[in-house]
Amino acid sequence: MRTEAKSFAAGTVVNALATLKGVAFGIKLETRVVFREENDLKGFYVLQDGRMERSAIAEKLMRNSGVEGGVFEVESEIPRRSGLGSSSAFMNAMVMAAMKAMEMPLNAEKILRINARISLESGMSYTGAFDDASASLLGGLVFSDNSRMRLYRRDELEGEAVILLPEWERGEVNLREIRRGREEVDRAFRLAMRGELKAAMYLNSMHYCTKLNLPLEPVTAVQHLDVNAGLSGNGPSYVAFGREVEEVVRVWESFGRVIVREIASEPAEEVEVPDSLFTYFEV
Repeated sequence: MRTEAKSFAAGTVVNALATLKGVAFGIKLETRVVFREENDLKGFYVLQDGRMERSAIAEKLMRNSGVEGGVFEVESEIPRRSGLGSSSAFMNAMVMAAMKAMEMPLNAEKILRINARISLESGMSYTGAFDDASASLLGGLVFSDNSRMRLYRRDELEGEAVILLPEWERGEVNLREIRRGREEVDRAFRLAMRGELKAAMYLNSMHYCTKLNLPLEPVTAVQHLDVNAGLSGNGPSYVAFGREVEEVVRVWESFGRVIVREIASEPAEEVEVPDSLFTYFEV
């Protein structure tokens, strides 16, 4: 038996860490997972970067499969620990490869809830990263309530995204400190809900760059351009999209490595998206 699934990177508009409400968008950097049943293996393994290790996550996903052993082979274009949703993409692709192996329908709500719960249980995420996971799976621009594992809405989003991978490393995450002054992040979320993405990303970046001891300069350096730009996740990467992405590339090349990719406007796989995935946002 062989199954395969893929998922996308996620860029941040509003980071959910402070308020548990987030806004993210899909970027066409892919993580692919291939599952192969192996009759001579007992248990389930993950093979990545030439290393194969027994995986508690894989064991949990395949617990009721009737399969005795197999390998999940992972290949990813998404830089790890970069703030681009690499863990969310990994989990989405793992879950879907397992579901395909068990001939289960790909229901987006079920995939995302499994992703969030395992991410929390395994310590891969502070909030379950429902915002990143949703953008990674569904593409477009998603608005999430991570505490309820629901989306407020999903908007269409197209064009190109610019990613800056700077020379500096990500800062230390102090959850208590990040949640101090979270009113500004709540304001950023409400701005994003009204379509004011540029202002939302700037306000979000001001908060998180301060809390994570990361420079705001890459964001301020492109504020004069017709783009939306900000820190992605907990850093250290930054993302931008809009009409003047070529100008952003020129500015950001002085800060580090720059990647340009299409925004993921469609789901990574053919998934059912039930109405129950969505909830009402109370202003």
